[in-house]
Amino acid sequence: MRVLIFVVTTLLSAICIFSMYECRQKPAAPSQQIFSWYTPGIKKLEANVDKLCTALATNQSSATIHEAFSASRIAYKEIEVLAAYLHPSTVQLMNGQGGDMTMYRNGHAFQQLESLIYPELHATDAQQAYIAARKLADAVKTLCQGNNHPAPTDGQLFDAMRLELVRIISLGISGFDSPQAYQSLREAAASLRGIESVWSLYTDRVNIYNPSLVKYTDELIDAAIRQLEHSTTSTFDRQLFISDYMNHLSVNFKLSREALSIPYDDNAYALDPAASNIFARDAVHPLYFSADALHDSAGNNDPLYEINGQQFRASYMYTLLQQNGGLNSVAADN
Repeated sequence: MRVLIFVVTTLLSAICIFSMYECRQKPAAPSQQIFSWYTPGIKKLEANVDKLCTALATNQSSATIHEAFSASRIAYKEIEVLAAYLHPSTVQLMNGQGGDMTMYRNGHAFQQLESLIYPELHATDAQQAYIAARKLADAVKTLCQGNNHPAPTDGQLFDAMRLELVRIISLGISGFDSPQAYQSLREAAASLRGIESVWSLYTDRVNIYNPSLVKYTDELIDAAIRQLEHSTTSTFDRQLFISDYMNHLSVNFKLSREALSIPYDDNAYALDPAASNIFARDAVHPLYFSADALHDSAGNNDPLYEINGQQFRASYMYTLLQQNGGLNSVAADN
């Protein structure tokens, strides 16, 4: 009997020790891990913007200023997937279409700066450029200060990834983001790397249910980044890129979310989180659908996407993102 009691006690102790070890080894949920990537990304952006301000304040060469500006834009694009979702109002101060494509001097901080420093900064614009850079730095500090709210939910992170795909289509590959520096494709690649960082938090979990889906998604992201990094604006086919990569990624994120049984909430959004992609039927809520979908707001520089029987101007899709952002910011703060 004593032997039996000893064996049972030993087994129970081993089980308890193993359970404690497993709990310690088990990684935190993706929604809890996200800030370990996002916070250093904001710090990197802040450091690059500070270098840009210094370059402008000390009257350094146009080449040095361009380098600092480009580094700041790439750093922003790498975290845009989460920044634009959690802090849409702040991001509007930093980056956007800026309305009429011919009036970037009155646009957002990045676009205003770009119009002043490219192709080169003139002495008469130096003070205005520095003011725009300081405005950008203040907005980045707001991002840092606003990084204290609760971690986003899994559902919100999947929403953020799919909305960033729409942002790449509407602001990135359209050329709206970088009309003077012509860095839109390179910056779109940085946006995809940001999506990849968020997606990587879920790959192990999705792999349990559908390893082929994980493999296909990883391959799509890698191929899309390569396509962006090795294309030129004159040869880049926007329609084909959307069909080959953006729409398939959107579908894969939807399938991954559903494989993990991450629910959709009951809130009404301008863009349906459960739609396969933005070009799917009923992806745009009827209340937000407008005749502006076909209106060229940029004087022949506003790409018209015709996919799956839908026709959307890039500027219209950007407007939808703005409308959706207000609704998502409420969800993120709850």
